[in-house]
Amino acid sequence: MADDPEARRVSELLDRITRGELGEAEAEELELYAQNDPELRAAIEARTRQAALGGGWLARVEADHRIARAERSPRVLLERGLAGLLVVAGWLAWAAAPALGPGMVVAGLGLLVYSWIRVNHRQDPYKDIQR
Repeated sequence: MADDPEARRVSELLDRITRGELGEAEAEELELYAQNDPELRAAIEARTRQAALGGGWLARVEADHRIARAERSPRVLLERGLAGLLVVAGWLAWAAAPALGPGMVVAGLGLLVYSWIRVNHRQDPYKDIQR
């Protein structure tokens, strides 16, 4: 079933129902799939009830999970490890090389700030909310 493109598409559409993101054209597409499949029709009704029950809660939870996954990605871990190493090495080198140490600390802190902003701004589910 995982290799069947139609089954993958139906699964994707069902997930979009649950998140409340199903558009009109996608609803019509799903209706075409469900015409002769009572099991799929029951799944559609169950997902619709589930979406009505959860509202936008599921989308917010999924967005929070995306941020958590991004925080654990190899690139972010490498960036932050390198930044931490620069800060510590710069701090230790400050006494021995006053011209090099502060630059390393600033570069490390800059890399930490860049990494944090890049991950949290791109993945933030609440950045588009207008009050």
